[in-house]
Amino acid sequence: MHSTDVSLNKSVGEFTAHVETVIPIGASVEEALLSLRKRKIEQKIIYFYVVDPSGELKGVVSTRQLLLSDPKSNISTIMLEKIVKLKSTQTVRDALVAFEKHALLALPVVDHDGKLLGALDVQEVTKEQVDLADMNNRNAVFQMVGLTLEEGQKVPLQRSFRLRMPWLLCNVFSGLVCALISRLYEVVLAKVLLLAFFIPLVLTLSESTCMQSMAQSMHFLRRPRFSWKMAWSKGIREWQLTILLAISSGVLVGALSLLWNEGLGPSLIIGSGITCSIILCSIFGILLPIVFHRINLDPMVASGPVVLMIADMLTTALYLSFATWWLL
Repeated sequence: MHSTDVSLNKSVGEFTAHVETVIPIGASVEEALLSLRKRKIEQKIIYFYVVDPSGELKGVVSTRQLLLSDPKSNISTIMLEKIVKLKSTQTVRDALVAFEKHALLALPVVDHDGKLLGALDVQEVTKEQVDLADMNNRNAVFQMVGLTLEEGQKVPLQRSFRLRMPWLLCNVFSGLVCALISRLYEVVLAKVLLLAFFIPLVLTLSESTCMQSMAQSMHFLRRPRFSWKMAWSKGIREWQLTILLAISSGVLVGALSLLWNEGLGPSLIIGSGITCSIILCSIFGILLPIVFHRINLDPMVASGPVVLMIADMLTTALYLSFATWWLL
């Protein structure tokens, strides 16, 4: 059965499987491992679910955590308490949304009292085999999840237009602003025509690296638990990488612009403008998805147009103001 054959309005309870990898919350890591070894576990192991004596779901433990933690540690100290879970009354559509948003391979299913009923494997609603060692295949599964959701959502044409047109207007707005900025700096553009020739390339490089940073930020937000400390660490690393890319791109394009025989000054402006704009715009590419996520806006929809709008306006203003200061 293909994923599109699964009714998105069916209850997840119809696809919920019994979980054999349940761990009591009071056990130590060593006790949990001994208990698991004694069981005849025939199902695929993805996550370990922690329950209290009444069967209420309290946390989840990854295989890595269980194997690498101190054997004397209590399960409650290594488990993840903030759990992405489904209620048995929710639909397959709800499950697909959760799978796509959090990039998880399985989700626990609980009853109205929070007691663990079982787990829903992403394969049960996509029928796509997942090799945990193959990240390309895993990513393809989540793309399939998104496609299934799109196919199941019969959104009226007018509503789709209202949802998407405002973000396109961001591009219209940024284009008009960039045109006005160019008009303000028409003196330097008229004096050094080479600067105008390189504006599309400067904008393209700034937009591309900005979107790459945004994609990395979006990938981080797919984690089930948000951590400011980890977000800061990932953001700094991405920015350091962007600085290297910015310097490399600036030096390369600046050097190539010398072939136009317009002198060293314009080439320095082009190279410096590319370097500075990429570095500054990447900050917005990193931060905006996180900001939208924290204020409960869909970063997938909102981040791209806004990031591109800021990148275009900031790059044009920086490039031409720097040229005016240097050459006039």
